Amino acid sequence: MSKVLRKWANFGYQEREIRTALVFGSHGENVIIVLENDDVLAFGKNRKECLGVGVEGEVNELKRIENLCGQRIEGFECGVIAFEGEGDFCIFAISAAGTVFSWGDNLFGQLGLGTDDDDVTFTVPKKISGSLEHKKVVQVSCGGNHTLVLTSEGEVYAFGENPRGQLGFETSGENEPFPRKVGGLLDGAIVTSVACQYDTSAALLHSGEICALGLNRNDLSSSSSTSDKEWTPRKLLGLEEVVISQIVCGPYFTLALSDDGKIYSWGENDKGQLGNGTTSEECVMTPTIISTKMGRVRKIAATHYESHLCAAITENHQVYIWGNCNNGLIYNKPILTSFSSLDEVFADAFPPVTYQRFQLKIAKDCKRKGSVNERLRKAFDHPETADVAFIVEGKKIHVHKAVLTFGSDVFKKKFLGDWKDSCQKEQIVEDHSYDAFYVFLKFLYTDEVDDITLEHALDVYAIADFYQVTDLMDECENIIKSGLTVQNAAAVYEKANLFGAENLCEFCLKFCEVRWFEVLDNFETDDSRSEVILDVFRRAANQKKY
Repeated sequence: MSKVLRKWANFGYQEREIRTALVFGSHGENVIIVLENDDVLAFGKNRKECLGVGVEGEVNELKRIENLCGQRIEGFECGVIAFEGEGDFCIFAISAAGTVFSWGDNLFGQLGLGTDDDDVTFTVPKKISGSLEHKKVVQVSCGGNHTLVLTSEGEVYAFGENPRGQLGFETSGENEPFPRKVGGLLDGAIVTSVACQYDTSAALLHSGEICALGLNRNDLSSSSSTSDKEWTPRKLLGLEEVVISQIVCGPYFTLALSDDGKIYSWGENDKGQLGNGTTSEECVMTPTIISTKMGRVRKIAATHYESHLCAAITENHQVYIWGNCNNGLIYNKPILTSFSSLDEVFADAFPPVTYQRFQLKIAKDCKRKGSVNERLRKAFDHPETADVAFIVEGKKIHVHKAVLTFGSDVFKKKFLGDWKDSCQKEQIVEDHSYDAFYVFLKFLYTDEVDDITLEHALDVYAIADFYQVTDLMDECENIIKSGLTVQNAAAVYEKANLFGAENLCEFCLKFCEVRWFEVLDNFETDDSRSEVILDVFRRAANQKKY
């Protein structure tokens, strides 16, 4: 669980019971949590009934958000509306099925519920329908007054305020209260991510190019010769030879991460938010690379809170920050911190909030109907066509021997060799959990790993190691590394050592060296403490650090 949640009163639940959470507000005073049993609960100041519980005033204990309970909510998006004082919010909840619910302020129709009445604030979540009725939404990005929605097919829909053409339609001006598909350059293209500033927007294409939506202002310009009256999506210039893998927006600036781990930035820079070593009232017109001294960056982060900083985490698990930091400090270039995750950065910021802009998994490959990838995806766990079933914890997973032999040399020897049980139509698996084995087998069909916990990733890693599926081991290793904390470092090391996962053991030891005393304080047993202490001391002695 994010460190930010530990700043609030005891929920009465174990961490493992909380699947996801949203913390928001001008002082980080509002909390929404989703439990593993699919209950959705909230408490906080509840200004303008932003918690979605349907009551006015402060909510001092956890209260159910009835319209979301049982909907399998997987994540949230919080739109922060530019407003002096406490600020207003519009909230979106995304279910595993890709259904979106919204509530909160709707002055410009940014909730997509068909109205932009300035007297109407939606106090309980309502399902967004219209043109999204039969679509699976994988991401929502809200700039505060306008919203972009990304579907599993790579299409973009927009709604809300539109004076600068930030919705990407052919004309600007009037608000759009219903979800409406964005065309132009996005027609037929596959979009993998969307991001919104307060009054402009961006879409990341499958090709790694960025399209700008809205007024051709200098902080998101796509061509110096483009007319200000051209509102439809346009290619962003300045990154022609760069493949972008992630985009995030602050209030009036954008950060982009390339596939080779470099960060580019453009937009307003008065508080050093571009990280380019300067501060200026003048907008930066073209993408500028941030210092490469950090090494290869794995993920970047920013929020729409004007008081917030920017952050990045590298492949070596080092966390850097820049921009508007706490206590009025401004860093105009990235500085190394002692944080172990991006969650911790924004938990210690003001206001302390959960930072992540949630996105359901979307296939990197083109989801063209009838493609080989799509047919394989549909064939997984299909009893009518399968020729073998694995029985794990009493439940069956239906698969195809041919697919397994392509994905694993162990399966190849098993099914094409003379093993005694190779012809049996049912294979019993006793040493692994159903959930972990299901993820493993599905990967052989899709090359994807669904969102899983660190503990779950360790189990899948062990299976992938046994069946010699190295690319799945790499995927799990990345999940484990990104989720490593001072609380779980000992347990992860113990399991990695048990599996003989040398790379993971090495990573855990480095992690412990940097955060020595914090890790020691969080060990639960003397056995795990002594084992890691001995290994770290041996390592340190060999490297002559002490």
